[in-house]
Amino acid sequence: MAGKKQPFIDYEDRLNRVLCYISEHLDEDLNLDQLADVACLSRYHWHRIFRAMTGETLADIVQRMRLNKAANALVEGNEPIRTIAEQVGYQNLASFSRAFKRMFGLSPNELRQKGERVSGSVNSGQKGEPTYPVTIRKVKEIRAAGVLHVGSYRKLGGAFNKLGGLLMAQSLMPHVDELFVIYRDPPESKPVTELRAHVAVSIRNTFPTDLDGLEYFDIIEGRYAVLEHTGPYQTLGAAYEWLYGHWLPTCGLEPRDAPPLEVYVNDPRTTLSTQLRTDVRLPLL
Repeated sequence: MAGKKQPFIDYEDRLNRVLCYISEHLDEDLNLDQLADVACLSRYHWHRIFRAMTGETLADIVQRMRLNKAANALVEGNEPIRTIAEQVGYQNLASFSRAFKRMFGLSPNELRQKGERVSGSVNSGQKGEPTYPVTIRKVKEIRAAGVLHVGSYRKLGGAFNKLGGLLMAQSLMPHVDELFVIYRDPPESKPVTELRAHVAVSIRNTFPTDLDGLEYFDIIEGRYAVLEHTGPYQTLGAAYEWLYGHWLPTCGLEPRDAPPLEVYVNDPRTTLSTQLRTDVRLPLL
């Protein structure tokens, strides 16, 4: 339709708006929620979208833009290094110098003497391949029970074992349906030690309502984009990158302000890793 704005351009506009905001506020504390508001997107999804479209985390880009600005200020002017560090959000000169040398391989003073400007461009991290089947489904409200995990998402195994042990000890396997993880915090949105996720099962009416060691919660009814991933769990990262970096910016749909679910369709104890099926459910408006 003539005059209709393409969804991909809309997401690129949001990305550029955030990059401009970062550039204009490099001396301030920039956090995920604040930048999600600038992008007009849910905090649960904005960080994943940003990383998938640029190939970098928000924290990485903020640091790179700060250090790029500092590097060019060092070459173009004569202000003291401490002043330049403060202008890009570094109150500690030693921290600034360490970060600067990690990025450029030179100390601030060495780069000033060299006299070369640096580029501040942002690359696109989008990938068209591989692709994954995605369907739009309406999912009914789910009553769930699970184990809260706090810490690195790479160490969810303990929560899986605890949940499985509780269910087996109470002979409750016939009273549950889907096994899933719900990620309460976007990856890299906070220190790894503070990330929260529930390893959980959807439960039937016959499931006890006060079992020690479990937390109970509801997942409201709504529309979801359901990506079907087949293969080892270790390859799920590429599926998330494609979903957030390619499918979502081009589908014309908006994510809802709720976290994604990772639903495990078959049993890894009896299924070849190449045949493991995982559904990634992205909540939609």
